[in-house]
Amino acid sequence: MKKFVLIMFFSLVIVVFVGFNYLLWERENREKDIKNLQDINASNSITINALNRQLENMENTLKLRNDNINKLDEENSLLKKDLEQLNQDYLKANKTITHKNEVINYLYKNVQPGLVETPIKKWAEYINTGDYESAYRTWYIGKEDEKESLTDFTNKYKDKIKSVKIKSIDLYTQGIEKQPEGDVLQEGDIFFVVELDVKLAEGDGKSNMLFVEGVNKKIFALQYNTKEEKWHISSIMEVK
Repeated sequence: MKKFVLIMFFSLVIVVFVGFNYLLWERENREKDIKNLQDINASNSITINALNRQLENMENTLKLRNDNINKLDEENSLLKKDLEQLNQDYLKANKTITHKNEVINYLYKNVQPGLVETPIKKWAEYINTGDYESAYRTWYIGKEDEKESLTDFTNKYKDKIKSVKIKSIDLYTQGIEKQPEGDVLQEGDIFFVVELDVKLAEGDGKSNMLFVEGVNKKIFALQYNTKEEKWHISSIMEVK
């Protein structure tokens, strides 16, 4: 009986010892696993931080590239506008040169200043006689969608201007300022300063916006029409 008890006691001691060693071994393994996990986590954090820095650098590079592309697009757009403006200036200069050559050729063939002044004299004559349609034809006829209608032209003079008398016509050689939109001036036009004695009609004539009662000094621009081979009035302006 004593032997049995001793055997059971030693067996229990052995079991406790083995169990205790197992717990110690399990604890050491868990500590190793935890340490391994901590090392892996630290390594992953370093890798993630490095990847974040690379991503940030790539985003900055991409932003810089996009900024450069936008800047190049703006410069390209400005260059296109400059090129378009240069083309327009070239066409305008070419048109002006052509017009001037036509005027020079006309003057070379017809050295008679009185011929150039004729539209002004005819205009005054027709206004005085009430022939507004003929007076309308002394004006330069441009594009159909730009020219003033005969009705509008007539309404500016009929029952407003009683008479127009030309006192003097002289060639105007000073510079002409840019006129309001609507005038058809060209750099090849010839300009005359004309002194007019104007009599306004009673009533509405006193509120005339083109002329005043008495002496008026105006600049008449004349333009040569190559198709009709005639001079026309292209604008009447104030003397500055």
